[in-house]
Amino acid sequence: MTIYYPQKRLKYKLLYGIVSVIIGTIAFIIDSAAIFIYPWLILGFLEIGTWYYENKYHYLQINNNILTKNSLFPKSIDLTKLSAIRKYKNSFILESEDQNIKIHKGLIASHSLNQLNNLLNEIPLKPQQI
Repeated sequence: MTIYYPQKRLKYKLLYGIVSVIIGTIAFIIDSAAIFIYPWLILGFLEIGTWYYENKYHYLQINNNILTKNSLFPKSIDLTKLSAIRKYKNSFILESEDQNIKIHKGLIASHSLNQLNNLLNEIPLKPQQI
């Protein structure tokens, strides 16, 4: 199962990246100072790279009861070993004995959020040992 980013977020990242590259290119063409050219180009290409990564790998992957949060350093947690699921207004915190993963609801598309809620409601939790 894949939990997607909202399409609006992805579109704005791509648009911001393209606009930044265009501004940097225009500054290069009109022979502006380098301090105005390179930051726009670097930020634009970084934003386009972020859009590509988020578009390809999405926010969460769930395979064989392993939830993976994709980021620069991906985090994984085994859903069969969960001891607690804390549901807050803007996030979920999945806890096991050795790991915690925080999932931000604002970064999830609405149809994917419904799927995730249904999945989390079906998971039997292990009792916590004190």
